[in-house]
Amino acid sequence: MTQAQEVITGALRFDAHAYLYAAASGPLSRIGIWIALLAGLSQAIGQAFILFVNQVRPLRFAISLVVEALLFLSGFLVWASSAWLVAWLVFGARMPLSLLIRALGIAHAPQLLAFLGALPYLGVPILTLLSLWTAIGFVVGLVAVSDLSIWAAFGSLVVGWWLTNALQRTAGQPVMALGRSLLERAAGVPLINDGRALEAMLRSGQLGPDRVNPQPLDRSGRP
Repeated sequence: MTQAQEVITGALRFDAHAYLYAAASGPLSRIGIWIALLAGLSQAIGQAFILFVNQVRPLRFAISLVVEALLFLSGFLVWASSAWLVAWLVFGARMPLSLLIRALGIAHAPQLLAFLGALPYLGVPILTLLSLWTAIGFVVGLVAVSDLSIWAAFGSLVVGWWLTNALQRTAGQPVMALGRSLLERAAGVPLINDGRALEAMLRSGQLGPDRVNPQPLDRSGRP
């Protein structure tokens, strides 16, 4: 088993030692970032049905998945930064931001299975389980790389999440709009992800760039 596999399996078992790799030197120190990026790609694959329905061409399809993964990573970095700020200002934690980002990236290991969210009927329960799994990993990881208690770590993560969502709905709206624009540019067509609109498109057969009255893609609810 490689070290990367040991880190991932350790994070899945809530093994605190797995998060200490975030403080290691060398290439392995960046494994948290790679895990978070791959988690975003897995989530994008799970939501690829939207790209299929919108008849995105193969090359643009692949590019769109990469763009979605990068947008996921960007959102994660903002949220991790918010959690670090709360831990520093409220709970007096003293640790580098880069260390917390790498550790919380490792906590995203369960999200490597997010592509299973595409399964009919089972998708939502699986994603709910993965979210809970990841949340517990966040607390374990933050405690492992800091001097925070479990409750202080939990508070930092929850308040950081709230701040991130508040930012997305206020000053972050232009950035969110830019992300949607980048994704639609990658896809080459205006994307529709509203459930009712997708159902109407399938029933009417108006798929791809020739459909009428396309609605803008809204991804503001994603972590």
